[in-house]
Amino acid sequence: MNASCLPPEPTSALRPSPAGHNARGFTLIETVAVLAILAVLAAVVAENIMTRMRMAARTAEANSLATMSQTLQQFAVRSKVLPAATNVPATLAAEMAVSLDRVQRTAGGNPRWVWADPACQVGATPSTLPYVQTAAGSAQPSRVRMVLVSSVGAPLPNRTTGPTAAEFESMWTSAAGGVPACLQGTWQGAVEDLRIQRVDLGALFCRVVLENVDFLRAAPYSVETTNTLTSIASGSRRDFWLLRGTVLNFHFSDNSLQAREYLAEDVSYTFENGRWGRYLRYGPNRANGWFGEMVDRFLAAPPPPGGTRRYSTQQWVIDAMYGFLYNFGQWSLDYFYGGPPWPHIPGYEQSSAGATGLSDYSGDLIYY
Repeated sequence: MNASCLPPEPTSALRPSPAGHNARGFTLIETVAVLAILAVLAAVVAENIMTRMRMAARTAEANSLATMSQTLQQFAVRSKVLPAATNVPATLAAEMAVSLDRVQRTAGGNPRWVWADPACQVGATPSTLPYVQTAAGSAQPSRVRMVLVSSVGAPLPNRTTGPTAAEFESMWTSAAGGVPACLQGTWQGAVEDLRIQRVDLGALFCRVVLENVDFLRAAPYSVETTNTLTSIASGSRRDFWLLRGTVLNFHFSDNSLQAREYLAEDVSYTFENGRWGRYLRYGPNRANGWFGEMVDRFLAAPPPPGGTRRYSTQQWVIDAMYGFLYNFGQWSLDYFYGGPPWPHIPGYEQSSAGATGLSDYSGDLIYY
């Protein structure tokens, strides 16, 4: 064959280059290394996410228990009822308008505990919960306490009975960052996952002292409703506790309503000459300053030796002084308008009468 009939040899510019010379893929070792790095990064990110989720769950559970505690206290103040521990979940579910399961279990499905102090003493004849307030009130409440306990990690152990006094005390007094003695050995969770909400229901009570120093009349009063009156005999007193927010009604000797008070603090009243009056030295502010201390000493002082007091008492003097100070202050708002030749201006007339009463009552204590 003639060489001129053969096709021309391809030039070097048109020849394909072997793949192995100018391009290369990942080797198996390199691929495994990349996957390992990605796996480590994924594990770090996942752990960070899980840590954040656990922290969020702990915070949410602490907030839930705090809300339940506040709701329980509000229920007690409004209804004047302290439920037994077994009835607390149903009470909270009704008050919060949620299902019973949402109260009994955490968001993760773990059971919650509701414990009441078995040594609780409350009521006119002190006993344990439940407590329903009556006009008799309660003797001094003692250890009226509950704890709400939960775990957002390992679930709490199953229990079919309430706590002993020692178990409750260990739960109540457990330090932050520690596991209560009653859980040690029976619960294997992380201490960070444990949540304990303490509820001191005893702090909801106010002390009420009612004393009748009127030796001619009984002292009538009523609790919540005025339909049923209770009377304190002459020379007697009542010292009892009522839940905060209770309406305490005071009546004149003819049983008509004199005044009422919504209890928000410890109070003391005295009945004399057919009416109730309040001691100045009672209430939450026990540090009343130098004037309050003088009032305390004055009220506690005995009459002068050999005195033949006709009608006045120290409390009458205090009431008269209060009336004089109040009326004088009100008169000053009118720039002391009145007096001769216009003696019947109310501000002047009331201040003058207050001054006369103060002089009469205080003079009666010391003249004999």
